[in-house]
Amino acid sequence: MLRKGFYYCLFFFVVNVSDIPPATASTLTLSSRLESDICLTATWATQGITVAGGKGFGNGFDQLADPYGIFLDDNDTIYIADRSNHRIIMWEQNATIGQLVAGEAWESTRSMSLNMPQDVVVDKNGTMYISDGGNRRVVRWRRDAEEGEVIIDHIQAVGIGQDDEGSIYVSEYADGRITKWNMNDDELNGQVIATQLRQSNFLFVDQNRSVYSVGYMAHRIVKVSEDAEEPIIVAGQSDKSGRDLDQLAFPTGVFVDQLGTIYVADTDNHRIVRWPRGATSGNLIIGEHGVGSESDQLHNPSDLFLDRYGNLYVTDTLNNRVQKFMIDKSSCLTN
Repeated sequence: MLRKGFYYCLFFFVVNVSDIPPATASTLTLSSRLESDICLTATWATQGITVAGGKGFGNGFDQLADPYGIFLDDNDTIYIADRSNHRIIMWEQNATIGQLVAGEAWESTRSMSLNMPQDVVVDKNGTMYISDGGNRRVVRWRRDAEEGEVIIDHIQAVGIGQDDEGSIYVSEYADGRITKWNMNDDELNGQVIATQLRQSNFLFVDQNRSVYSVGYMAHRIVKVSEDAEEPIIVAGQSDKSGRDLDQLAFPTGVFVDQLGTIYVADTDNHRIVRWPRGATSGNLIIGEHGVGSESDQLHNPSDLFLDRYGNLYVTDTLNNRVQKFMIDKSSCLTN
């Protein structure tokens, strides 16, 4: 069983910088905005399409190495925290090769380098915010910049999100808490909005600024509302892992649609499950055929994202690829 919080393996690659393709600009927004609601009877294709990587563990620009966090912009351009390559790589739709947009080919503390990046979010101006896990910092990397700037230091950041006002939310894995950082402040000071989260992994910020946090070691998803005194469990059972549909096993990623339906990367169960708002159990949408590398299988999925149409993108970490599962909304028209 792979523990998905923080682990460090060193890989050394040599890359000719002249082979690095330049990044091109895209129109970006704070988060994916679905064009229509996803009804509860919608389904997804069981066969995934590889849209990034899938050519083995490696540092080529058609490869990934231990991909982790993922973000999509309004053009469905994919940003991937390519963790063991110490870089953020961008894949445009239908591209056969990615483009380097942050980091180098080796880990370092330098401002143009990253060390085991965990997650990335991109704002409406094209600025990336990166949880640079191995360097214990959060880096802001402006569009077309050659290097980033450290905005939060001495922090074991994993998940990172942003609300509609531009504030950054960071999950601090070891401390089991979430902090909020107002990017408009002259001097950044984090506001603790939730504690005792048991190895908080990725998070999601919805349109109401409620934060959904993945409790990796607690096998649950909790919701932290702005007006609530305590987080509430919205998926999984606290401190109880398992394969039943009311259970999770070392989950890492979460996404919430406009109806409040929760999508979870149930990592050690090698599946994606969907929990309607208020439900006491989920339903399986990807991963029926168990762990593996076939198109209908996953191996330790880490993160997920829905595009504006509702298609599902999954970082299939130990298969070193990103898979796309097409949505089928035909049942929504008859319900």
